[in-house]
Amino acid sequence: MEYDAILQYLGDFGPFQRRTALLLVLGSMQTGLHIAVMTFIGAIPIHHCRVTETGVSAYNTTWPDALNFSIPMEEVDGTWRLSSCRKYSREILSGNFTTMESTTGCTEGWEYDRSQYHSSVVMQYDLVCERAWLRELAQSMFMAGVATGGIVFGVLSDRYGRHRTLLVCVLLLVTCGTGLAFTSNLAVFIALRFVLGAAQNGLQYTTLVTGMETIGISWRMAFGICTALAPSVGYALLGSLAYVIREWWILQLAVTSPGVLSLIAWWFIPESPRWLLMNNRVEQWRKTIQRIAEYNGIDLPPFYEYVESSTVHIGSTEEVDGIPGDSKRNYNLIDLVRTQNMRKITVMITIASFNTICVYVGLLFGTSQLAGSHYVTFILGACVEAVAILLAGMTMRRWGRKRSAVGFSLLAGVSCAATAGVPNDLGHVATALATAGRFGVSSTVAVLDIYCTELFPTVVRYMGVGTNIMVSRAGGIVAPFLSLLGNAWRPLPLLTLGVLSCVTSVVVTVLPETHGVPLPNTLQDGENFGR
Repeated sequence: MEYDAILQYLGDFGPFQRRTALLLVLGSMQTGLHIAVMTFIGAIPIHHCRVTETGVSAYNTTWPDALNFSIPMEEVDGTWRLSSCRKYSREILSGNFTTMESTTGCTEGWEYDRSQYHSSVVMQYDLVCERAWLRELAQSMFMAGVATGGIVFGVLSDRYGRHRTLLVCVLLLVTCGTGLAFTSNLAVFIALRFVLGAAQNGLQYTTLVTGMETIGISWRMAFGICTALAPSVGYALLGSLAYVIREWWILQLAVTSPGVLSLIAWWFIPESPRWLLMNNRVEQWRKTIQRIAEYNGIDLPPFYEYVESSTVHIGSTEEVDGIPGDSKRNYNLIDLVRTQNMRKITVMITIASFNTICVYVGLLFGTSQLAGSHYVTFILGACVEAVAILLAGMTMRRWGRKRSAVGFSLLAGVSCAATAGVPNDLGHVATALATAGRFGVSSTVAVLDIYCTELFPTVVRYMGVGTNIMVSRAGGIVAPFLSLLGNAWRPLPLLTLGVLSCVTSVVVTVLPETHGVPLPNTLQDGENFGR
């Protein structure tokens, strides 16, 4: 509490805090670039088996027409087209006609339509047909990295500080992102995607936690909304870059280049003063406070020495109500569930986040097949998310975190359930409802990201956030498989997403409201939070 008082004296959002927040938000924009870049570098173009031009079928006919004699036709979504994965194994000349026998796989490789994508990872490694699962593996490994990075960098940040963790994440993004553009080995490509997933998630949430602990209470929500909005801006930037840059490895380098600027900005971002104070880094905390005061052009308050001396010993080495003392001890995952209230907070916010990410990814896959240009629809989707996040910010300021999360998750749930009941011939209605669901779940994600960082005490905040990220991102791995439920009953996948969203709205109701409330610092604060 004493630190919040001195922070208000220095300025909740003074010049130093504004500069720090701006650098953090600009740096987090690159997370959106890395999250979605596989959409373009891993794009699957129209393709068919490679065949020679000197076969019997090419006699007295043009080459495009000759493909009809070498490659069978297949029906896809009611349209007949050349098969993507099969070709005729033999051609037999019979009078004036050429007949074909059985079909076989693409033994000589594939030909790709390069009119939209000049090159992609799929073309380079032939990740189509029986090898298509390798492309999905690369995407799944990225999500696995996201889940792993949440807990790994959460522990590192709580133990070694936000500042060092931020540097490690940026260095990994730059080095692995650059290596990804030049590797010629698929196994290395997949491994680097895993590391990139971990690093981008670490960067995203280190940024969020650092800002939340540096600025004052009145601006925490606004900063959280800006960090949530940053990836959407990154999505829109990615769509524009992909439209201009059609070579996948050049696009990968373009996506990685902002990391160099983040390395420069890192020198101007301080360690979290709150983390320093709670970890008894007295001298470093004093220098940071003096740095903020000098930059903001104010003198330190008369009670500065009192705050400094009284808060350093805020922890106790004695056990209170089953909670170990907070002074000079290392924290672990058990602290998140050691006591009743902390256990309730940890379990409930994790369930809510898992469901929300599962619904988000499920709707993302379900709405990605909209007609039109890939680039235009991708940018428009980013704009929908941006508007949803801005609306989430306004509702959180007016009605708080809890009611906002409940309302938006109900919107997503009702939209999913309604979409499941739309007949096949009313595609435009289904598209509108799916967009409403995407809007609702995007807002819910924005709310829960802020809500989660405010629920956990400072001493285990990043560990709690990291654990929540790890479990919730597993929902992103599960979500694509929900579409298989449609084989049993067509509306079942969307009904499942609707149920998950409704469960989220119920779970959130048992969590304490955090809007306008000082952040808990110790485990004892966390146990008393909301009571």
